[in-house]
Amino acid sequence: AVVSTQSTGTLERTEKVTKSRKMKKLGKRVQEEVLKARQQEKKAVMEKVKKIRKGKTEAEEVDNFEINEEPETKQRPLSIKEMNRKRKAKDSKYGFGGKKKRAKTNTQESYKDVSSFSSRIHSKPKRSAKNDKRMAGKPQRPGKNRRAQMKGSKGKKK
Repeated sequence: AVVSTQSTGTLERTEKVTKSRKMKKLGKRVQEEVLKARQQEKKAVMEKVKKIRKGKTEAEEVDNFEINEEPETKQRPLSIKEMNRKRKAKDSKYGFGGKKKRAKTNTQESYKDVSSFSSRIHSKPKRSAKNDKRMAGKPQRPGKNRRAQMKGSKGKKK
């Protein structure tokens, strides 16, 4: 009895495998047919398009074949209120239009306005006696000719 149950189990498995193979082959065949049908349809459409472009068509063929010049869009057009709201949001974020290139040039008003000028910051520091002494105290480096002469005089002393 044990042997018969094992043999029936193997028979069921083999039947399932053969069935799945047949289904796979059938599926492939159906897929190929669908692809062929699509290719034939595409070919027919392309031929009609060529004929229409050349202008060698009968009135019947042109009526059957429809061309949508404008693709259908899913978006609905914005109403005027929505457009204004969007424009206002962008203006507040990025600023309203106007001239960009020459915005930083000096105008008469900006030239005459000296409110931001501070003599403490923008003027040269006054020369004091301390600064003069420091500058005077540093010995100045001799020029190229003078250094060459000094080198030569040192060499001659030996």
